[in-house]
Amino acid sequence: MNFKLLKTILSLLLFAVLGTAGFAGEHLAPDVADFLLAIRQVESGDRYDCPPGPVGEQGPYQFKRDVWYQHTRENFRLARSRYADEVALMHYRWLKERLRKNDLEVSPWNLAAAWNAGVSAVVSQRIPRGTRDYANRVANLVRADAELRRRHTPVIKIASL
Repeated sequence: MNFKLLKTILSLLLFAVLGTAGFAGEHLAPDVADFLLAIRQVESGDRYDCPPGPVGEQGPYQFKRDVWYQHTRENFRLARSRYADEVALMHYRWLKERLRKNDLEVSPWNLAAAWNAGVSAVVSQRIPRGTRDYANRVANLVRADAELRRRHTPVIKIASL
């Protein structure tokens, strides 16, 4: 086996085990990366330069100012930069922890509903129709990304010696 092929196979194996390259050099599990990509796609068409939302939301994740400052002291205009990825990861982890503390399933649907309407809406099960549609869109994108990755991740059989 040549060295280049071996290197390619090892790279694919590492990708399958560690997930996609994360933010700030961190490796994210594929489900986390898929979720954050889905949020960006639904919120902004995956655009970092998208216009502000109707109540001043900024960036690819359409952060509200109070959510931004819940996780960072950096200037809110950085919500339109790659730094937004780091804040999104912090917010994802915060939502995940809140769902767990309330004995709720940490699913893409629940996370998306909490992202859009807040954890209290998910806990109380008083989720607006628009948020339900939003959560369905995000969950469907996460599923589609996972299926695409599954179909394109090679299965490597290692012969016994």
